[in-house]
Amino acid sequence: MLGLIGSLAAISEQAQIIVARAMFFGFMFTVALSIGFQYGKAGVPNLGCAVSVLVGGSTVSAITSRLAFKLVEMAGVDLLPYSSTYDWVYNNEHNVKVLVDGYLRTDPALCVALLLFTLAVSMVLGAAVGWVISAPAIRLKAPFLIIALLTMSDAVSIVSRKLVTISGGTLGVYVPDVLAFYPGERTIIMAVLSLLVGLAVFLAYRTMLDSPYGRLMVAVRESEATARSVGKNVVGVRRNVFMFGSGIIAMAGALQAFYFSYVVHANYGLYYWTYWPLLMVVIGGSGNCAGALLGTALVMALRYSITAYRYALYEFLFFPVAYLDSLLLGALMIIFLIFRPQGLIPERPHRVLGMKYRELLSEE
Repeated sequence: MLGLIGSLAAISEQAQIIVARAMFFGFMFTVALSIGFQYGKAGVPNLGCAVSVLVGGSTVSAITSRLAFKLVEMAGVDLLPYSSTYDWVYNNEHNVKVLVDGYLRTDPALCVALLLFTLAVSMVLGAAVGWVISAPAIRLKAPFLIIALLTMSDAVSIVSRKLVTISGGTLGVYVPDVLAFYPGERTIIMAVLSLLVGLAVFLAYRTMLDSPYGRLMVAVRESEATARSVGKNVVGVRRNVFMFGSGIIAMAGALQAFYFSYVVHANYGLYYWTYWPLLMVVIGGSGNCAGALLGTALVMALRYSITAYRYALYEFLFFPVAYLDSLLLGALMIIFLIFRPQGLIPERPHRVLGMKYRELLSEE
């Protein structure tokens, strides 16, 4: 299987660009699915996605890197000092790129174990941080919850920038390459991983939507008072949905860190990891997985088209093409919220599996 993938990596540069775009599609699709799931079904507008993605990246830099250092040292490799803050940053490149990655090339089993360990830990930590940031704000109504989450995102970004031992501060740190054992084009493997994670999340959300808990989420979204009147814990449902979605989003951050083999807080800003996924959900339609899929495909195709035809666009614009992304984000958000708030694929009435609606209607 790896040989087949390796042969694909030897194709043209244009094909490699397509593979890289497929990989980032998997990342953004995972985040957009989570936003659509949280807001579309439970009415929880999670605009703190950047925090969850940062947690995933920080898991790689703060936990996986140190674990890899310890395991490599136990195998007999002498690393440069890394216990102090200064050594952690300035000895990082040699320790990771030369010593740790050199050992990982000889141990594929350790690489796979580190990858699976990181995805599991990032999901747990993402859910835990989701609980922490939602605890003081989850009882708020949607507009106030949005403001609170945006404020917390900025606060967490400032803290991560100051804590050098977590993500290297403003300089950032290299992280072990868990695909170092693979001799071919690693972007192919990362694209497959990101798409597989996106598919798994898609199936998990579809399953949850068809479950009794999914119907409870819709009930909380439609009328919190009605849900409380029948004894349901509305705050608990909203918190659980927020935690689960935050854990899923953190995995996307971990995968991105592995792809770049580098973690710095500047890669996890609100603009890329919150506003663009939100636009994907608004365009595609919230409350259904197909809407997130369509919205992600359309928005990413639009952004890549701007990149591909940026030189041709110079003749028609009176401002730099670099500003076109931001202008389109705001314009499309306003247009769809005003004229098509339900998105291109509106949410359909939920049908319980096994329920014979025609017979019930005929009996009435």
